[in-house]
Amino acid sequence: MLRILNWDTYIDPALLDAFTDETGITIVYHTYSNNEELYNILTTAKDPYDLVIVSDVLIDRLIREQRLAMLNRGRIPNLANLDPALNRIASDPVNRFCVPYLWGVLGFGYRQSTQSQPIASWDDVFDPARSNRVVMIDDPRFGLGLALIKLGYSPNTSDPSAIGAARDWLRTHAGRIVRFAGDDGQTFLANGEADVVIEWSGDILQLARIDPDIRFDIPAEGAIFAADNMCVLADAAHHAAAEQFINFLLTAEHGAALANKTRYISPNRAAFDRLDNELQRLIQRYQAFEQEGRLFRLVDVDSATYELYRAAWAEVRR
Repeated sequence: MLRILNWDTYIDPALLDAFTDETGITIVYHTYSNNEELYNILTTAKDPYDLVIVSDVLIDRLIREQRLAMLNRGRIPNLANLDPALNRIASDPVNRFCVPYLWGVLGFGYRQSTQSQPIASWDDVFDPARSNRVVMIDDPRFGLGLALIKLGYSPNTSDPSAIGAARDWLRTHAGRIVRFAGDDGQTFLANGEADVVIEWSGDILQLARIDPDIRFDIPAEGAIFAADNMCVLADAAHHAAAEQFINFLLTAEHGAALANKTRYISPNRAAFDRLDNELQRLIQRYQAFEQEGRLFRLVDVDSATYELYRAAWAEVRR
């Protein structure tokens, strides 16, 4: 058996079946919707998970709290397939504990037919002439991080005045924010309950594949780039099986299938030629944004600073 915990809409189910067919290992697969929920599950679950897909912003904390197991690299020879440009875990640069899974960008998803012009910036989102109904991602670091970028601050700041400014800026637009959503903002766009959703690139691009009226754009002011990573938990009952699954996903074939299905960017260099043309273009576009200094990665902050973010976010959500 192998117990896996992952974000929603973040796997090709056929890969789970293929792994079981190839190895005989049964998978128990559950999902979560935000980082706070994930942390609560990891700290309270009676039946521990073996493999968890973790945002890079949480890895440092999990390592510090000794919640992750060191990987046996000998069981993961396909680590050689990782692209050095995309294998960048700040708190684990040599993959002692975690291996990149997929990465994406947080930005605007919207229905083109509801807009007179493309949405390129936050000024477009909250333009009084557009009267957009906005669904905001429900996460203190991501939500406030985007507002901090808009206002010219670092999304990793510990300055209470900057965090307060981001809180106040979002509150001035509270009348447009009709909902705070976990990892399912795209559903409100699909069913017509929102005009703009603040969501991850892959979730919007999955929807756009079946509805050409849907578009994803990166905020001109800058956006948050995040990698998710495969980590084995310290109390995993099936450590070797978890590493076997990591190695399975790092093949060229399976890495490409994962990216093409989820519409997120693969860190698997061997898979690149198997990605569809749209994803190859997106990789180049995102890399250009990063080179221009318009993509930011969140880093772990101390507990006191995180409480500032949580308190500010609670006020935004009121």
